[in-house]
Amino acid sequence: MALDTRAIAFLSAALRHVRDAEYLVDTTHSGYSIDQAYHLAGYGPECARKATLSLRWFDKIIGHQLGESAENLLDFIVSLDPWSGRYNPTNWGPRFPALVEWRETCRYEKTGQRTQAETEVVVKEARKVVDELVLALWMDGKISGGFE
Repeated sequence: MALDTRAIAFLSAALRHVRDAEYLVDTTHSGYSIDQAYHLAGYGPECARKATLSLRWFDKIIGHQLGESAENLLDFIVSLDPWSGRYNPTNWGPRFPALVEWRETCRYEKTGQRTQAETEVVVKEARKVVDELVLALWMDGKISGGFE
């Protein structure tokens, strides 16, 4: 069974956020913005993670969290929604340590708070999460080959 329209929208947004973060962290052009790249990077995995939840109302509960509080909540959600457990939406800390430190409140930080190096790590981890989830969903036949 394919993903519903909302899950597809989450995946599309995840890919867009990561692509934009990759563009913004690249200092070889005049449009780069380290702070904005950091800000957008966290939303990619957050949206991709929500796409793996079969019970749509769970995404509202999670909000934009990626850290420990999200992990605890997701452990509970996976116990109620075993299908989502297939996509390993929990226990990201050991695999993506920089990403789980991301908070949506970074959008309120004064410009210049993030370094190039820390932002590049978060962006790379975000890309890895999104790519892994999209690939797993595609391999399970949940999305078509032409998805973007």
